[in-house]
Amino acid sequence: MAEKTKAVLMVHTDRAQGELWQTALSSQQLDVTWQNTSLDLVQYLEKCDRQDLPDLMIMDMAVKSPSSESLQSSSVCQWLTKNKVSTKVVLFNPRQEKIKDIEHSWAIRRGASDVIPRLYSDNLITEVARVTALMGCTLEPIPLEKIARTLDSRTVTTQAKVLEPKPVESEPVSTTKKSQTKNNTRSNQNADESHVVMYRGVRIRR
Repeated sequence: MAEKTKAVLMVHTDRAQGELWQTALSSQQLDVTWQNTSLDLVQYLEKCDRQDLPDLMIMDMAVKSPSSESLQSSSVCQWLTKNKVSTKVVLFNPRQEKIKDIEHSWAIRRGASDVIPRLYSDNLITEVARVTALMGCTLEPIPLEKIARTLDSRTVTTQAKVLEPKPVESEPVSTTKKSQTKNNTRSNQNADESHVVMYRGVRIRR
């Protein structure tokens, strides 16, 4: 009897990143489903038969419940734990190229297996390897290398289209003192704020 293909359910807010993940995971012979961010994921999981539940979910960590401001990642992880479902959850932040320690700790405390940053050519293979390892799959690097080379070529093309920045005109002498006064005020404000860390709307003093 043939082994069942591993299934991945994706929920992305960034279309380009979602398409990249879909291409990368499909290259690993995984069954990939991309759901809309407006879907109530707990209700969706409750309607699925146990054998049809995904092996892994990749969720944008900013996706909120359609009926409230609460994050769906928390409710999904709680439901999976309560119902003793083996589906693993990987949270995804398409707005950052590196995950902060505080962000990783926040995700793990909510029951996620990992949290990963946006994909680009340099980290594509590494991040996909982290996801496939959670499902016990063997990584096939060759198709991922081809995808990474495609991303590199796109980057070069984009950079070639960037226009040279316009030179910045110097300020009139009459406004120089005012600018210096404003800069001093901002420096003092920045010094006060340097002791405060904001995370998901919460001010944390160092």
